[in-house]
Amino acid sequence: MKKKKDEELTPWAKYQKEHNANSRSRFKRKRKATSKNPREPQASFRRNNRNKVKKSNKKGTKRIVKEQRLSRQKLGILIGSTLIVIALFFGYFYSSISRVQKFSVSGNKRVSTAKILKNVSIKKNDVILTSVFKEGKFENNLLKKNTDIKDATVSISWSGKVKIKVKENAVMGYVIRNKTYYTVKQDGSVVRKSVSQPSSDYPIFRNFQENSTLKKFLKEYAQMPNSVQNDVAEVDFSPTKNVKDRLHFFMNDGNQVHAIMSTFAKKMKYYPEISASMKERGMVDLQVGAFSRPSGWTDEAKAASESSKSAESSSKAKKQEKTTQNSESTDSTSGSADSTETINSASSQSKEDLESSNAESTVNTQQDID
Repeated sequence: MKKKKDEELTPWAKYQKEHNANSRSRFKRKRKATSKNPREPQASFRRNNRNKVKKSNKKGTKRIVKEQRLSRQKLGILIGSTLIVIALFFGYFYSSISRVQKFSVSGNKRVSTAKILKNVSIKKNDVILTSVFKEGKFENNLLKKNTDIKDATVSISWSGKVKIKVKENAVMGYVIRNKTYYTVKQDGSVVRKSVSQPSSDYPIFRNFQENSTLKKFLKEYAQMPNSVQNDVAEVDFSPTKNVKDRLHFFMNDGNQVHAIMSTFAKKMKYYPEISASMKERGMVDLQVGAFSRPSGWTDEAKAASESSKSAESSSKAKKQEKTTQNSESTDSTSGSADSTETINSASSQSKEDLESSNAESTVNTQQDID
């Protein structure tokens, strides 16, 4: 029957039948190789797509969750650090470490530390944060309120220490020019405005007619201790024929001092010890070495020493005349002997007076300084 049907088919129909049969056989072989279900390829494709979508959705969800977690962590860290900074700031602001605690002043000699601290307008327990930006203002205040300061530097550290460094140009005294008093500074500059009545707090400098001499003197004078400077009432520039740069000091305690320009600053620091060893007021000579003598010693001692020297010289002369002139009369020899006796008695009397005066006034208290 089947052959009949094939024989009855036309060649074209027969070709189509065979072609279709071959196509079905190829499809069957492919289906057997993959799956028994003819719809399996489509189902697997859909399933794979769904799995891919699910996987991608899971990955996207995980990524989003992770990003959200990280953002929350970052936000928490930011908020926490901000709170910590605020807490530290307020803790520092209200603690003692944020306040000025210590002061140090350097470079001052004539101007007291208390006066500098008062004029600088910084107080203990002031806030460092607000004070550190006002250093220039503090420096200007110090210079305006104290004319004895030439330059000032104020530095405030975060540890609460204030360092003040000054450079002085203080008033050292008054110089006399044309019978008029003028204020003189440490650098030797003379204020043009005269002073009718000088203050007793400062000494008077006389006979310093040349500015170069005055500057040289003030440079050495500034090196003396304040205690000695405060005891000086007057200084005269009094050169002599042998000492061209002699200085004559008049002290507040009644003593007088002779010194020379080149060495008085080094030697005057020993003046308090020398003055304390003197039992009465007198003269201290610091020109060569150092020694002191009472004020009344000069005229008496000189007269006594001169009389003793003249007596000794006359006695020697008379003895020589006596030996050379043996032929002279006995009257002349007796007269010369009488004269020598009187001279010797005068010399011995003068020596006794000199020794007694030296013993009473404790003359020649010598102290070697050189």
